[in-house]
Amino acid sequence: MELRYWGGDWGLPSVHPECLVVLAYAKFSGAPLILNPVDYTWAGTQVAVPTLTCEDDIITQPVNILSFFRKQTYNADYVLSAREGSDTLAYVALLEEKLLPAILHTFWVDSDNYSSVTRPWYASRTPFPLRFYLPGKMSREALNRILVTKGQPPLYSMNEVEAQIYKDAKECLNLLSNRLGTSQFFFGDLPTTLDAFVFGFLAPLYKARLLKVQLQQHLKQLPNLCDFCDHVICVYFTEHAEGTSPAGQETVDANLQKLTQLVNKESNLIEKMDNNLRRSPQNCPKTMPTLQPTASTEPRHSSQLLTP
Repeated sequence: MELRYWGGDWGLPSVHPECLVVLAYAKFSGAPLILNPVDYTWAGTQVAVPTLTCEDDIITQPVNILSFFRKQTYNADYVLSAREGSDTLAYVALLEEKLLPAILHTFWVDSDNYSSVTRPWYASRTPFPLRFYLPGKMSREALNRILVTKGQPPLYSMNEVEAQIYKDAKECLNLLSNRLGTSQFFFGDLPTTLDAFVFGFLAPLYKARLLKVQLQQHLKQLPNLCDFCDHVICVYFTEHAEGTSPAGQETVDANLQKLTQLVNKESNLIEKMDNNLRRSPQNCPKTMPTLQPTASTEPRHSSQLLTP
């Protein structure tokens, strides 16, 4: 299976929310993918991304791609009950209706963010002369997508639409924060479809260096959602991680301390066994080496200590 997707930056494997949803779910379910980023190629203008190709099948849209993964037995939702499966569908619909329009506006419609962040990023990864056309095309598509879903009566002006979509998005973030609580993932100890969608939509907003930070600032006031994004990055996308939040770093340090304590305990136990053997009359006294922590027993990267 080959996935075409927009490439990564800001410590993420992709800056495109819907591509990030698919990449996260593939990691969660163990789906083997041949990754083909469209950076610096003409492919970004020829096909929609993300696009999954498997033999003669060409699948677009995250919902369809995730459904195809499940048909191929790569299912991250096998632990869910029927009720939790229904809740997943409801939350995904809520994300697409309430949160996605504000994310699209933040990156593609807001003039300051578009001119300083979004357009330069996509233009730098699009070949000449399409770099002067493709970002504008994507911006117009984002605006049309917002107006189709939100530009209906009684919202007649763009200012009214903008105020409403940000209000809805903040309420959606609050709801997600309350639903997640202190849990690692939304349905227990294992990530599922809902975790993939939440991570895909929130991580670019969380990590991008934006000028207009209205929605980003609200997200950062919900530390459990920020910690959720950091945790997914550290566990499943370690090669892209640029660092962690203070809470994420505390988790890494705690795991490192636990590993050090475990090694020390094993070292002390072996040393005691060695002393007992030397004192035993059935054994000739001889010196046995004491196991000490060495560089080879230590992890090369602290993020490897994390487990989902």
